[in-house]
Amino acid sequence: MGIGSKDSIAIVGGGLGGAATAALLQQAGHSVTVFEQAQKFEPAGAGIHLTPNVMRILGHMGIGAALVRSGCRPESFTSRNLVSNSVRCELPLGDRAEERYGAPYLTVGRGVLHRELINALRPGSVRYGKRLVGVDDCGEAVRMRFADGSTAEASCVIGADGLGSQVREVMYGAERPSFSGQIAYRAIVPAGTRIPVDRRCITKWWADDSFVIGYPIDSQSDDYYFVAGTAADAWTHPQSWVDGDKDEMLEAFTGSCDEVLGLLNAAESLSKWPLFERPPLQEWGRGRIALLGDACHPMRPHMAQGAAMAIEDGVLLLRCLEAEDEIEEAFRRYAENRRQRTGRIQAVSAENSWLKEPEDPAWVFGHDAMTIDLVPRRRSSSLTVT
Repeated sequence: MGIGSKDSIAIVGGGLGGAATAALLQQAGHSVTVFEQAQKFEPAGAGIHLTPNVMRILGHMGIGAALVRSGCRPESFTSRNLVSNSVRCELPLGDRAEERYGAPYLTVGRGVLHRELINALRPGSVRYGKRLVGVDDCGEAVRMRFADGSTAEASCVIGADGLGSQVREVMYGAERPSFSGQIAYRAIVPAGTRIPVDRRCITKWWADDSFVIGYPIDSQSDDYYFVAGTAADAWTHPQSWVDGDKDEMLEAFTGSCDEVLGLLNAAESLSKWPLFERPPLQEWGRGRIALLGDACHPMRPHMAQGAAMAIEDGVLLLRCLEAEDEIEEAFRRYAENRRQRTGRIQAVSAENSWLKEPEDPAWVFGHDAMTIDLVPRRRSSSLTVT
């Protein structure tokens, strides 16, 4: 049982979810090509949390040790009051997390993770400069058309091309994501800069409509990364991010405790980002075309689970492809296995309530996508998720 090695799999999008899914499929013996619209490999972003549920998968893929060497294992996740700096709750991490969940809780440079995932692919697997403009399910194969005039065919297509997914758009029409009412300032404070925080820990300061979270991202340089989120009426810039203004940021956080103000003042350069969102997608694809990650369940970053959910998606896609004889049935079953978990995490992320008060994170950290029982087959004519 399972999809044969003769079946070719195309993944549109070479970001974290696409690269991880491609590597997982290749390691299982499948023929996979990634089509990426960027002209070359360009890792983006600063820091990322790799919680035990995703570190378990990355370890299975053979890149966990390299990430541990490069990243940091925070000693705790501490929630504090943004105004008073008083502790709301504290979650021990470090050795405690690894002992409990069988994998570490890591913070690392996002580009480091992306590079490790790309390097895990077979040479020549990624075709750059391929911006999708059309996709047609022809029954036995799927035909893709690209902006450079080229075409390609595969037995199936997986859209892993993010919030602005072209696969999603060509299937369902253009639909712009909505502004969430929140913006975020991001900065890296270089090692050696004195800041009034514990660099060994993740710390998040909370207020009604604002937050600041900071954590280490590089065990070699001791750089410290922070994100400061606050409410905004609109995002009027055409770009996905702009340079940030420190005075504007500090004004938004007037009244914060000295520790937060000291951290924000230490920023040498800032970027300013909007937080966009979409409602849960009712269809995760159709026929021989499926979506994963932000293409079908984009979420705000407040649980640090966006990349983790995309990588978990890749595991379930692989498992369902190997459990079914027909690609269409495998894709239907994949959606059924993922909708409840991703929907719950999407909702909690939108609330920005994760670890604000004492709670047991085992439902997130203890989840093992590689061994969890698959939901039984259901007869259906589409990938509809209801």
